[in-house]
Amino acid sequence: MSIKSTNEIAITQQHWMGNFALFMMVTGALIFFKTTDQVLENAYLSRSVIIVLLIIIGVTTFLISRSQLSSRYQAHLLSIMLLIVPIVSINLLPYAAVTVWASCFLFLMIALISYNRIVMWYTIFVILATNLFVMLKAKTVFVEIDPTDHIARLGMIVIAVCIALIINHLHIRNLRQLHSLANQLHDAASRDPQTELLNLRGLEEVFVDDRRQLLLIGIHLENYYELARFFGEEIQERVLFDCIERLRSLLPPHLALIRVEAGTLAVVMEKPDGVSCHEEMALLSQRMSAPYQIDLHQIYVNLYIVIDDGEVVQTNWMKRIRQVNSALQETVQQDQKVMCIDQGWRKEQAMRVEAARALSLAEIKRDFYLVYQLQYDSNQEEFVGLEALVRWKTDLAGANRPSVFIPIAEKSDLIIRLGEWIFEEGCKTRKRLIGLVPEQFTVSVNVSPRQLTNDSFMPFIERMLLKYALKPQQIKIEITESQSLDFESQSILRALQRIKTLDFPVSLDDFGTGHASYHVLERLLPLRQLKIPKQFIEQIEEATKRHSILESIFQLTKSMNVECIIEGVETGEEVQIAKNIGIHIFQGYFFAKPVSLAEIIQLLEIKNKEAAE
Repeated sequence: MSIKSTNEIAITQQHWMGNFALFMMVTGALIFFKTTDQVLENAYLSRSVIIVLLIIIGVTTFLISRSQLSSRYQAHLLSIMLLIVPIVSINLLPYAAVTVWASCFLFLMIALISYNRIVMWYTIFVILATNLFVMLKAKTVFVEIDPTDHIARLGMIVIAVCIALIINHLHIRNLRQLHSLANQLHDAASRDPQTELLNLRGLEEVFVDDRRQLLLIGIHLENYYELARFFGEEIQERVLFDCIERLRSLLPPHLALIRVEAGTLAVVMEKPDGVSCHEEMALLSQRMSAPYQIDLHQIYVNLYIVIDDGEVVQTNWMKRIRQVNSALQETVQQDQKVMCIDQGWRKEQAMRVEAARALSLAEIKRDFYLVYQLQYDSNQEEFVGLEALVRWKTDLAGANRPSVFIPIAEKSDLIIRLGEWIFEEGCKTRKRLIGLVPEQFTVSVNVSPRQLTNDSFMPFIERMLLKYALKPQQIKIEITESQSLDFESQSILRALQRIKTLDFPVSLDDFGTGHASYHVLERLLPLRQLKIPKQFIEQIEEATKRHSILESIFQLTKSMNVECIIEGVETGEEVQIAKNIGIHIFQGYFFAKPVSLAEIIQLLEIKNKEAAE
């Protein structure tokens, strides 16, 4: 709800005055219409002229109050209309003294509540001029009035005017105080109290009717909350203010800077012609990442930036902010410094919404199935395990990718039921492979952080081992290193300790993409294997830095006495480079594609037959 300005209050009151004047003039016209001829016999205007004149005054006053003129001009015109009314009153000279006294007090009351002092001064002038005219010129016919009564009544008018001026002054002062207070409350509601930047409500108010194609840029300060934890709230606040000042100096000309929440800011700006916004924001991110010198602390804060290109003109700024927030979360998870919200991204989000709706109706055994991908040891020249990979049967294009439906499932209890089904199917598979593979052959099953924190998870996997008569060493638990996996969480620590007690082999999937520390790897996890994701091996023959990182990870696994496996290998060159480093366990299309269990069994039978011959 917007706060009315002083001018708007004056206009509102002038509208009321126009309405009141029209009502009074029409009422006066009706009174004159019913007045007897004896009363009007000495009047110098005829009955019809008086009625027409009153109606014209009322209608004209009403139209003036509704005109597009400024408040100041309206006040003058409305006041001039008051000058005409005494002419009609003086028309009844036999009763002039009485009628003028009444009309004076009537207009005084109208002027009392006027926000514009112009009306008050006009009213005082009309009252004094009219009463002086009556006192000097009017002759009383039907009513005997002593001449001194004029002076007494004039004195009463002067007293009434003084009182009216005082009341009018108090009225205006109170209105101004209320308006000032309302403005303060409005500013408090539309601005962030800490930084005094616009908040979301202020953003909507400023650009509510703006139809321009404006860019909305979301900016997220990495680890904003951790600043308070490690350095204190005062340092956190100073970093935020320094970041805002740095933004103001580095940003191109912009229309508004908004604080969305905590360490998330937004910028509204016009799209510059002939400039790549992505390149400009990438450069901004780089410059903003320079360290902040706060007292003796040198603090590094990385920025994640999302650009809403404004191709879809939306007047709903809250919807645009929600989209930017969602994209910012995605950039943090993917460690992507700059992202653009374009038509492709919006289609992807719409598809994810449809996928979430479809997943809520999915049945585990009907709509999901497993495929298996073998893992190969180049030293032993044999397959040493396989990983169970879940797939979703859906007609929704693009939604069957695990990178789409798994994160959606992890946000609901579906991942608990799905995870239990996958684990039991993995146990069934390992049971069926008895006799086809060595005893140490493992079936890897992915376990989500949500499963680890669920109280029923550990009792469930223990029951599955008993049900299918398997050893814990034959089922490998894969835990994905991700932002959602808090290795310091007590519930996760308890689950990991129980896994360690049962002697399950644990594989840390996607190592290097999350935030597992050496302390976690060494002490907290019952770790048997590190899985290096595909991005570290892709085109490694052309990337010296990538080769060095891969070699460092392998040296880490050697020092910890755990296996190192690379997934996603697709070429012989990638395999050879990894082998030269010392890595000898692989998973990828170069050795085997994900296939059904029947195909896995058929392949193993052929391998065993060839080995026997």
